[in-house]
This record gives sequence, structure tokens and C-alpha cells, in this order.
Amino acid sequence: MTRPLSLAFDLPRLRSLRNWIMEAGLCTRPGADPSQWSPEKEPARNAERQRRLYEQAAAALCHGCKALTSCRMTAEVEEHQLLLQQGYTPHGIRGGEAPWVRHDRLLASINARANSEEEAA
Repeated sequence: MTRPLSLAFDLPRLRSLRNWIMEAGLCTRPGADPSQWSPEKEPARNAERQRRLYEQAAAALCHGCKALTSCRMTAEVEEHQLLLQQGYTPHGIRGGEAPWVRHDRLLASINARANSEEEAA
């Protein structure tokens, strides 16, 4: 998803997406280990090889999940709002993506929105 999402995302739809994730997500299955999706430590910015391995592990962990798209959408909406309000930095694996991948996309989304607002003014 490269388009910026509206901050006024439909709350009932967001709840519905969360419910679907709880019902169909691989991470919510009985016996799933939450630490797989929220590792204690993430690779440093300059650890390129470890970051690539982390990204591959994230994609593999969520591969085949029925709720993958819903999880990505939910992460984008929630993290976008938190980033704007509190300077939040994503962590853990969501939607098969590493936190820095989501963070970079969020920043690009915010910059695109700001640029389009400047051009409209």
C-alpha cells in the first residue's frame, strides 16, 4: 500500500479487520508463540545482513496467513496515527513486514500527504 490512508478511518471497519485477524491470523492460533512476532531485540540500522534475514523471516512467518492484508491495513492505520500523535516507532512483525519497512512507508505516506497539501494551497 503506497497511498496515504485517511486518519478518519472507519472505526467499525477497523474493528472488523481486528476481529478477522483474531479469527484467521496465524499469530492468533492456539500454540502460536507471540515472541516470534515481537522479538526482544531487532537488528540495528547498520546491520544490513541481519535486517535482510529478519525481513525474510517476517515474510515466511506470515506466509499463507488469511488475514495478511487486514493485518497490514490495521498496522498502517494504527501506527500512522501513533506516529503523528506520539512520534511512535513501530516494532515487531505485522502483516509479514519488519518494523522499519512499515516505518519507512509511514514516513513516505506522511510526506506525500504534506506535499499534496502544499501543492493544493
